[in-house]
Amino acid sequence: MPWIAVGAGVLFGLALLCLVAFFVTKDARFDRIAEWAFVGFAVLAVPTIVAANGQLAGGALEALVMWAGILGVGFIGLGELAITLRLIEFRRVAAVITMGFLAFLAWIGAVSVLAIANGALPVELGWLGIVSIALGILIVAWLASQPGVLTAEREPSRIQMGAFLVPMAGIVVWLVWLGFSL
Repeated sequence: MPWIAVGAGVLFGLALLCLVAFFVTKDARFDRIAEWAFVGFAVLAVPTIVAANGQLAGGALEALVMWAGILGVGFIGLGELAITLRLIEFRRVAAVITMGFLAFLAWIGAVSVLAIANGALPVELGWLGIVSIALGILIVAWLASQPGVLTAEREPSRIQMGAFLVPMAGIVVWLVWLGFSL
């Protein structure tokens, strides 16, 4: 199981790096790789989410957290798969994928809080998750204040992409660390 979570983290990181490369170079090949990497990430993230839930206390709250994470990565994976297979344009599913990412980030935040609260996972992992999510929320709020960015009508600037990579790198490290903690 640890390697599945590590793989999810690596694919998430690869997708992010390819998105940055796409925005910088405008080379569509990077976008295609990112799409497939997000699909692979979503596939590996589901068993990771279930395994993480198994480490926690296992009550109703933990089940709710688990299902929020699964639904989030499901939206990401299915949306990216539909885009990759050219069944739909990104602009038509951008809001759904964004909501999926928000649910996924909420899952990370909740698991991090639970890790700190009950010690079932490393407390330091919990703090990394909280700091990464908090920084990510600030940057997403900044991006959301820019007209057209979240709906893909306008691309984020290089500065915005660079800033967003910082908390996302934290998420990649968090996922890999989670894998080695399961």
